[in-house]
Amino acid sequence: MVSSVFTAFTSLMMLYFSFIVLDVALKPILLYAMFFVIYSVYSLNKVTDREEDAINMPARYTFVHGNERFLLTLAIASYIAALLLGLIESPFAAGILLVPFLSGIVYSTNSLSIIGIPRLKDIFLVKSLIVAFSLAVCAAFLPALHLHSSAKLFFIFPFFFSKVFINTVLFDVRDVEGDTLNGVKTIPVVIGIKRTRQMLLLIQSLLVVWFVLFSDLFSKYYIILISSMVYGYLYIFHFCNTNDHEGVSWDILLDGEWIIIDIGAWIYPIIFSTMGNT
Repeated sequence: MVSSVFTAFTSLMMLYFSFIVLDVALKPILLYAMFFVIYSVYSLNKVTDREEDAINMPARYTFVHGNERFLLTLAIASYIAALLLGLIESPFAAGILLVPFLSGIVYSTNSLSIIGIPRLKDIFLVKSLIVAFSLAVCAAFLPALHLHSSAKLFFIFPFFFSKVFINTVLFDVRDVEGDTLNGVKTIPVVIGIKRTRQMLLLIQSLLVVWFVLFSDLFSKYYIILISSMVYGYLYIFHFCNTNDHEGVSWDILLDGEWIIIDIGAWIYPIIFSTMGNT
């Protein structure tokens, strides 16, 4: 959990769900590419966030400390692997895979300081927006390269964006102590956890409305998407009201949602077809 392997795997599962719900033929090479690019970005972030992790996630700090060069080498190698896999699929896929990596560079480092722009992570709201945008672009548009109709994209991109945005902000709730001490202006640090909960519940509710508007496009996975909406409310209430800001339950229950959704997506069509034949 303290490495980036679990996060990369759950991102792969998010992309897998996108292929399923968009009814696009699965492209394993793109799943592997997604794994490697997210592993690369999050490994880079762990190296650059050592000060915050020393307070928020001591186990992660211990994992990174003394291994910085090795982790950076792995991050670079992983991204090269992701880019090569994307190029094998198509130049457009490689271009999409550039988005999280380039976003990760300007997000985690001071690479824009030469033009007077601070590290994006230190700018209020930008952190959560750029993480959500980067993952949503990959999850929605990699399968869309083989999509015949763009109608579903009008739902699926906001769906992934909202889910990742909410999860990112909830992780900021977990890290609020270390971010406060290090001057990182996350949403919970600036407006407090109570108002953060209210904001996330509003976003989740808007997502429900958005789903209702497009529900006729996803009849095969209607129950799965409804379950995801309900699950979103549950973990917003849980993590904005708990004092337990340690342990792996945050990663399992937040990022691990995509594993749960995929299991449901595997099982539900079988039940759906069985009911249709009876």
